[in-house]
Amino acid sequence: MSAKDAPMLDAEPQQNEGRSREASGRNAETSESERLFARAMLLARAAEVGVEAAGSCRESGWKGDWLLLLQALCSLTARQAGAGDPTPLFTAERLRDEIASILGAPEALWWSDDSDSVRKKFANAWKALENDFNRLDGHLRGRAMKNRVAGQIVLNAPARPGTTNAMGYGLSVRPIELPAAQPTVAQPSVAAEANRSGTAPLEITYQEEMEVYPIPGLKRPLKFSLPGWRALIVLTPIIGAVVAIGFLAWFLLTLWMSNEAPRVLFQWTILTGLVAGMIAWICHPFYVLINDRIVRAPTLLEATLPLGHVLVLRREGENRVLRMVRFTAKCPICEGDITIEKGRRRQRGRLVGECGRNPVEHSFSFDFITGKGRQL
Repeated sequence: MSAKDAPMLDAEPQQNEGRSREASGRNAETSESERLFARAMLLARAAEVGVEAAGSCRESGWKGDWLLLLQALCSLTARQAGAGDPTPLFTAERLRDEIASILGAPEALWWSDDSDSVRKKFANAWKALENDFNRLDGHLRGRAMKNRVAGQIVLNAPARPGTTNAMGYGLSVRPIELPAAQPTVAQPSVAAEANRSGTAPLEITYQEEMEVYPIPGLKRPLKFSLPGWRALIVLTPIIGAVVAIGFLAWFLLTLWMSNEAPRVLFQWTILTGLVAGMIAWICHPFYVLINDRIVRAPTLLEATLPLGHVLVLRREGENRVLRMVRFTAKCPICEGDITIEKGRRRQRGRLVGECGRNPVEHSFSFDFITGKGRQL
């Protein structure tokens, strides 16, 4: 047979024949592995944000076992996803053990036992978590954006992993769009040195923690929607104070025009002044709230809560809403916790952020609209 009759016999062997298919297979497998790993890392970071959010809500006075359950679920998810598992699931027993480790003795006994009452307690907590999880949406999103995490945790429905009868509980992550990146913040020591050298003042970003429960025994947050005539609720204490002080003034004037002894007049004058001053002191925050749209929360409402809450009157969509919230930040100088307090000395009459370690020198301005602050 000639070469013309069998041209394929003269063709040069293809040394790389079939490699493209193998290479493409390896690339696809590598790409899939990388995608799953990236998803697991995003879930781990979003779960860490969930741990912070659940912990801060508990510190701010939120009530309910569902917050404990969420904190435990996020903590386990962060560890498991950080190890490379993109879809971690946990049994009720594992979650109860994690809750017990978070609480510590003696509260841990309420979760570590395997009795019917404990299992019912867990089932009720999970049901409450499914009902109330959406209340954390804004809080989780705000913390994720602050920490530059491009994902937000989502609660999954319970499922049976494999062929086991035990239910598996887990979280997933949904991507969110982050705002434009801000300039990198210098380390505390470098930032402090730059500030002493006379450069631009340090800037901080406040984190808003929403919906607190200031009244013991009342399982509802301090949040009022004030559409239309309901806005008069804020004016009611002021109107009542004006009426009460007017009545006291009329009573004092009538008393001074009578023939009572000077000692009696003096006693009643002192008592009336004290009552009028107390009424004015109680109603003054409402007056400031109407004028400034924000005021430091009265100490009476913080009796069972951490300090640093404010009353905010603002628009949310079409409604006007009165909330009691807490703004916090990290001090860029000493890494202390910054809370909102009434200004002192030159800052009197305004709200400022004060560092818990050095409230005199480490103070910052506070803009509750932008959530930003500068060193004062």
